[in-house]
Amino acid sequence: MKMTKGLHSLPRLVLFTSEDAHYSVKKMASFLGIGSDNVYLIKTNARGQMDVSHLIKEVERSLSEGGAPFMVSATAGTTVIGAFDPLKEIANVCEKYGLWLHVDAAWGGGALVSKKHRGLLSGIER
Repeated sequence: MKMTKGLHSLPRLVLFTSEDAHYSVKKMASFLGIGSDNVYLIKTNARGQMDVSHLIKEVERSLSEGGAPFMVSATAGTTVIGAFDPLKEIANVCEKYGLWLHVDAAWGGGALVSKKHRGLLSGIER
């Protein structure tokens, strides 16, 4: 069946990222054929960090709609305010639902070499 139906025989892939994530996440989804409509934007808190409870709600919503959640794109240093998403908590959600965790660390990845700030990236290894 997949040979004749092509991509239409596959489940609708859904990825999650914060509303403050870099615009390239949606561009990537479009480029890969996932579609920008299948990028669910997760609310952020007052500090600009991904709201993990909203992430869980959106993963559950995508499942109830027949989607196939596959990835969370977290951010270590958002472009505008430099917010670091709570990677440990996001990694827990990814583990629970079998999602791939990607971390955009273009801005904040350098914190790994800082004794003072490396804790901001705790969970990235998961």
